[in-house]
Amino acid sequence: MHPLRRAVPLALAVGLVAVSPAAASAKAGRAPVARASGGAPAGPPTYPGLVNSRLVRTQKALDRAVNYADDGDTTKAISSLYSARLQVKLAWRAGKYVIQHAPPPPPPAGLARSRTRIPVRVKARSQRKRARAHKSGAAPVSGSTVADQYTTAGGVLDMQHTVAQTALGMIDMAHGKFRDSLSRTIFTALDQRDAAVAYIHSIDTPPPPPAGLARASGAPVATSNWSAIMPPIAGEVDDEINQIEGALGLSTTIGVGIRRTLQDAEFQAVKTQRTINAYWPPAPPAG
Repeated sequence: MHPLRRAVPLALAVGLVAVSPAAASAKAGRAPVARASGGAPAGPPTYPGLVNSRLVRTQKALDRAVNYADDGDTTKAISSLYSARLQVKLAWRAGKYVIQHAPPPPPPAGLARSRTRIPVRVKARSQRKRARAHKSGAAPVSGSTVADQYTTAGGVLDMQHTVAQTALGMIDMAHGKFRDSLSRTIFTALDQRDAAVAYIHSIDTPPPPPAGLARASGAPVATSNWSAIMPPIAGEVDDEINQIEGALGLSTTIGVGIRRTLQDAEFQAVKTQRTINAYWPPAPPAG
């Protein structure tokens, strides 16, 4: 593990804080989104309160960190990053609890699934403003508006991505204790995501195929509910990799320690992406 994850020598690059597009969107108050599986309920589903409260607090802590950094108050930015790290850890702990205590899924009616992206619930008014659903082939299901364990886990993974990407966008010109805090924030998010991927894979069991479906060569085989949630996460990881490569390629003033931190983060992200693609291969292109 690179020493910048814990402590960094003080003699590194000095500069102003640069805020990434991800950080800018966080500053604008955009709610993180998750992938829902299943049909379209009566209204926009929301995460279970146990998880939702942690996601909301993580996002607000990130917003504060960006605002304080923009104002040059790195002391308060560091405090806000600590809160973001704590809340994103608690979000995964709560998400894992939801997974472990979820009711058993109903028997599959078929292999087709729809996916919906839903916002984190903050307040009723904000929810109405921020609700954005993208639906395809939805089949009616129960009228519950509480997200299932798959959607909830997807929301936590999305937030881990948001935390990592926001910190990545701020570290390239940071220095001192603020730089160290950003480094810890990056690797906290990456490590938490790796733990989530490993746990989800450990419990992932594909459902039995529908009656009469042969397992002959070339015949469709039933897939697990997680197979609809996890492949898009690999796309988020790819975006982080591109962000790191861009930061390394565009800046000529990054100090040696920060460069090594970004390279370590890229190495970990590449391994995560390969792991997700191996466990949940993306669907082949149609046609």
